[in-house]
Amino acid sequence: MSSRGVSAPEHLPVLLARWLEARLHESMGFRLTGSRLYGLELIDPDGLDTDEPAAARVSFLAEAADRELTVAHPDARSAAAFDAAALVTVEWRPSGGGSVRPGEFVPRRRARVVELWCGHAGATVIRFENDPEFIVLAPAS
Repeated sequence: MSSRGVSAPEHLPVLLARWLEARLHESMGFRLTGSRLYGLELIDPDGLDTDEPAAARVSFLAEAADRELTVAHPDARSAAAFDAAALVTVEWRPSGGGSVRPGEFVPRRRARVVELWCGHAGATVIRFENDPEFIVLAPAS
């Protein structure tokens, strides 16, 4: 994959994950059930920084009830032909609130989770439904 225009190739997965999550937030919100796999083709690397909608092209590849079934789907193999692949789910995540008393459960919130892989690097973006302006962005390797 070309990294022209991207100041540091190691930041590309983070930029792509943030870009895709913004597109999903505009289009589908938190209505997703199950898990979806998308392939991404990088069109304009400079447009990722400015959140340009045409910076990449997204292709739907597979959908199933959970992430394991989605990755095992026969159409999931086509993800290798793209610059990046992203697995998207809406799930319940711990809210990160302080400690809990014995016998209590950690509070949980609905969140859209975008896990993106680009080459040998990846990134995860989490946006919570009850606070959509708060976004958790984490690079992974």
